[in-house]
Amino acid sequence: MYRKKDIILTGFALFAMLFGAGNLIFPPKVGFDVGEMWKAATLGFFITGIGVPLLAIISAAYAGKDLDDFANRVSPKFSKVFNVVLILAIGPFLALPRTGATAYEMAVLPHTNGADVDMFKYIFLFIYFAVVLMFSIRANAVIERVGKVLTPILIIILAIIIVKGVFFPLGELVVVETMTNPFKYGFYNGYQTMDTLGAIVFSSIIIKAIRNGRNLTVKQEMKFLSSSSIIAVCGLAVVYGGLLYIGATSNGIFQGAKTTQLLNEIVDRMLGKSGNLILGICVTGACLTTAIGLTATVGDYFSKLLNTTYEKVVIVTTIISFIFAGFGVDIIVKISAPILTLIYPIAIVLIILNFFKNKIKTNSIYVGAVVGASLVGAYEMAQVLSINTSEILTIIYRSLPLNSFGLAWILPSIICAISFKYMFKTR
Repeated sequence: MYRKKDIILTGFALFAMLFGAGNLIFPPKVGFDVGEMWKAATLGFFITGIGVPLLAIISAAYAGKDLDDFANRVSPKFSKVFNVVLILAIGPFLALPRTGATAYEMAVLPHTNGADVDMFKYIFLFIYFAVVLMFSIRANAVIERVGKVLTPILIIILAIIIVKGVFFPLGELVVVETMTNPFKYGFYNGYQTMDTLGAIVFSSIIIKAIRNGRNLTVKQEMKFLSSSSIIAVCGLAVVYGGLLYIGATSNGIFQGAKTTQLLNEIVDRMLGKSGNLILGICVTGACLTTAIGLTATVGDYFSKLLNTTYEKVVIVTTIISFIFAGFGVDIIVKISAPILTLIYPIAIVLIILNFFKNKIKTNSIYVGAVVGASLVGAYEMAQVLSINTSEILTIIYRSLPLNSFGLAWILPSIICAISFKYMFKTR
């Protein structure tokens, strides 16, 4: 069995796993962009930034013990491709370089005072990824210990910012006339946390921690995990919700602020230069810890997949991440948007299907549902990339139910799942 203390500790572990320092930059920007309509945007952001990641962990537990089990019922080949995309997304092409870019833009850029920004940027990023490489290749507790010191400080600073920003707002809520659908805007920006993709990959770690030394039934495991998730949800909701509201009240004060620049300016206004410096240092430490974990994950996965050495994969990963980090947070976010728009509907469909794994008897249902989600995801990706699509496709897409909520893929997934069930009666 387990104790309440075990549930609480696991809940904080879930919070720590999903609470990426790099994610702090998104809620204020979402709030800033929606202004007075921040409540609807917050709900959308919570669904994809908090709810779906936690469901992903529970779903992965239902799916099986290994990462390959998550999408295996679509087909083993699809599972491999899907996993490769996941690992690359949370690794060297998106999340990993974003940690470096965020650390630089939070800790160094505000204090360059008009100096040669590019020189500072590449020196910082070189040192940052050199540290990531060193600690990824040789396991060492130093960074982990630093993270354990800096993370509580980071949380304390955030608590001060949130309390001060909520009870003593920087400005007033304003109407943003260009914002027509704040819920959908928040929903899609929740994708940028990439916590759902990370949750799928790292779910086995949480499950192993729950099973360690305990003789639990599947029902008990799910109850344990569900109870722990409530703690994580509450913690993330306070942090993300508070920052989103603060961003919303800042709209009339800061004009045209970029993603990291906005958070820097908010903190500078609330806590001064010293507070901004401390926050930057803490974010850098937290980003480093995350980056080392992500690099090790990429190294483990691809060294086995490609039958090569772990060290080679880690070196290549850090080099690619260094190059991409040089583009800056806003460019990385723009690159991420179309990719995540395609991946997320597929991931969410698989999360839902795995909850009913034992009741779904034919694999063709999995295939059909993924095909339906992929079609809508591909169309939405084309829209993000400003690629012209036929008028017929546009009319069909706009007529889909729940389109205004970012859930246009639901009906096509259901229709394709049912169609494939009767068209392809193979297991």
